[in-house]
Amino acid sequence: MQTTTSALTSRRLLVGLLLLCLLISACGFKMRGQAPLPFETLYTNVSRNSAFGIQIYRLLKASSPNTTMVDSAAQAQVRLNQQAFSRTRSDVSLDYEGKVEEYELGLVFIFNMTDAKGNVLIPTTRLSATRLMPYSEDDAAAKAAEMQLLYSDMEKSIADRLYRRVISEDAIERYKQFNPQ
Repeated sequence: MQTTTSALTSRRLLVGLLLLCLLISACGFKMRGQAPLPFETLYTNVSRNSAFGIQIYRLLKASSPNTTMVDSAAQAQVRLNQQAFSRTRSDVSLDYEGKVEEYELGLVFIFNMTDAKGNVLIPTTRLSATRLMPYSEDDAAAKAAEMQLLYSDMEKSIADRLYRRVISEDAIERYKQFNPQ
């Protein structure tokens, strides 16, 4: 009787998995793959030597391998212009002695994207991220390392959001509108 119950449970699990697969395929689910961009060259003034710049270059290259990152704005069909990139740190709470107990860390990236003719594909946009970090002077070295990890996490988050804006349907449609082929 026990083998019959386990066989019945296995069959139900198998049928459930098959139904789930059919349901997912019927709704049009598709893993996100490459999203080739309609332009072949892109220039950005974001430094390729920074962790943030490396993230952006990797994301764009992985999704659109036919798009080349060029070193000169004059060579590019599209320009991704960094207008500002700043880190902030402010005190959120103090203890009774006036020592910081918690910081708010912030990261702000302001950019726009234009084509070679100067047409605006993405207007000036501000992307920001904030994180709260408890602080203790007793663990200053560990907290400094934690702060760097939090900034790194925020950079990855902003790079991902920037990437999604660059490959968005709105930006692609604007490019095609201004640059018919």
